[in-house]
Amino acid sequence: MAKIGKYVIDSLTRSMYEDSRCIYREYIQNAADQIDIAREQHLEDNDYYEIHVRIFRGQRRIEIEDTATGVSSNNRDTLKDVATSQKRRGERKGFRGIGRLGGLGYCTTLTFETTYKGESVKTLMHWDAEKMNRIVDDEMDESEAGNVIDDCTSFEEKPEALEKHYFKVIMENVSDDQLLDVNNIRDYLSMVAPVDYPTQFNVFSSQIKRYVQTNRITLDVYNIYVGDENGEEQIYKGYTTKIKDARNGDYDIRDIKLFDRRDTDGNLIYWGWYSISELRGQIPVNNIAYGIRLRCKNIQVGDERTCRNFFTAEGDKRFSQYFFGELHVETSLLMPDARRDYLRECEYRSTFERMVRNDFITLKELCNEASNIRGIIRNITKAEEGQKIIEKKRESSSFLSQKEIEDDDVKFERFKKNKEKALQQFEKKKQETEQNGSPLGFIYGTLPPIEPAPQEKNCVSGRKMNDLFQGASVVAESTIDQPKLRTDNAIYDKFGDKEKDVINTVFEAIYNAIADEAMREGLIKKIEKELTK
Repeated sequence: MAKIGKYVIDSLTRSMYEDSRCIYREYIQNAADQIDIAREQHLEDNDYYEIHVRIFRGQRRIEIEDTATGVSSNNRDTLKDVATSQKRRGERKGFRGIGRLGGLGYCTTLTFETTYKGESVKTLMHWDAEKMNRIVDDEMDESEAGNVIDDCTSFEEKPEALEKHYFKVIMENVSDDQLLDVNNIRDYLSMVAPVDYPTQFNVFSSQIKRYVQTNRITLDVYNIYVGDENGEEQIYKGYTTKIKDARNGDYDIRDIKLFDRRDTDGNLIYWGWYSISELRGQIPVNNIAYGIRLRCKNIQVGDERTCRNFFTAEGDKRFSQYFFGELHVETSLLMPDARRDYLRECEYRSTFERMVRNDFITLKELCNEASNIRGIIRNITKAEEGQKIIEKKRESSSFLSQKEIEDDDVKFERFKKNKEKALQQFEKKKQETEQNGSPLGFIYGTLPPIEPAPQEKNCVSGRKMNDLFQGASVVAESTIDQPKLRTDNAIYDKFGDKEKDVINTVFEAIYNAIADEAMREGLIKKIEKELTK
């Protein structure tokens, strides 16, 4: 018989997960499977079953408890078994029988406390994790894995009520501070655990649930509570209808897009959904929900970056974080690997990846399309702002020279043409999104119409402002205000025409010599202050 060395214990405990929080996922996964069994046995009413995560930071203690079947005292030895799960692959969320060991890497004592309905005792199995680690780290000790487990575990029984049935994991002297951060764990589990959608996501969760029901998909959800000695609260998925963006301003999720893929026999391979917004850029990480998440049995596989790899080009991977959403694996041909970092290597996985990459091309195209539309809107805004600056100068009679009037006339016409061109582009894009059924049409197609500005008060079609300044014939006094020089303002009334000519000559020299408008204006104001004392 082959010998199984003690170092396999280290591989399944301290070296198993990159993120220590994964142990919560593993214990919740086991609890969810037992709740499924309890429901199949009609042990209690469906709303009876709960999972509780209690974190006592001061005591450095964690408890994870479910109200499912529990383990009978006759089967207590199975709690020591490793990788001997009786669960059938594809039917349950876990099936390898190694997840229960995860906590051993982060505490000194791990206890399983459980009782079975109809039994008057509860079983407590204690794992001396500190002793186990000493044995594993002792290079002179050649013990096999099974002997180490027997040496580091013990059982005891205590009285319990006949009607009780539960399973509780207790970790004492927890070494990892992250595992004791209640808010962090609550946020983590809201994106990882198999929980329901929140009420504030109700419009979109209704769409998802209708799709699930119509397509006869099983989407398991469980009542999971997270808290500390001061109380617990039920957790829901971390999706909201608003993206927090401190840099560019908050914006709304306006819709969601559902998608799926089936095989030639019509069997569902995967399905999912993603958020539709203005797609301003990557969703900031201060939002709990960002990125599309891979899920199996409604439990996250990998993390928020896993689906980035479904974008072929390295530069396109960022597009995954322009959205939030879910990709649910439904085919029994695929299952998570031992660490639940990704899907287990198999021949069908490559086929799955090709299909998803093809679907994710749409996400890239949406991001590029939204960027183009936002660029057009920026061009419209830039042209309007440029026109307003010139109009303000006209109203305040702040031109320094005839050349500035001529230059601004050219700029004004350029802004006008740029705006007209951008407006045409915007309308064309809106029509395209409506015709091709792009989900962006729901956003940009419902924006208030961007109308061309009315005939500008200070602009005459076909005429230059310079013509007006030279005294050329004018039309419709109500539509024309002749632009004036700065020296036409009332503060210069004390100066005669010759003095104004000198001042205008100085101002014109400054205009020609200093290109920076802010610097030029600062100098002019200083001169103006001295002249008009």
